[in-house]
Amino acid sequence: MLNYFKKMRQEKRAYRRYRQRVNALPDDLRQAMVALEKYLWNWAKDGSMADLLADILDMFEGAAADGLTVKEVVGDDIVAFADDLLSENQEKTWLEGQRQKLRQKAFKNQK
Repeated sequence: MLNYFKKMRQEKRAYRRYRQRVNALPDDLRQAMVALEKYLWNWAKDGSMADLLADILDMFEGAAADGLTVKEVVGDDIVAFADDLLSENQEKTWLEGQRQKLRQKAFKNQK
């Protein structure tokens, strides 16, 4: 039980640091990051999306340091950018689990 509380406290601290980093981004990148968070969390399985979001944040921080705009980072279509990330990280989404269940149920009695 003590380990549970310790882990929860560590995760809370990590989340606070993450939020501080997001809030430190220039306005356009911060708004895009917040929008991506909301979109990607819709597909998240457990807390596994946090690593992907941290990677995106690293990319956005680098872009901010280089003076790049959101479009220069994600392209003209932020939805396509997000969907590409999801397709590359399917193991982190509940959607892939649902797909597997459908495959198993649909073809349960076939070989």
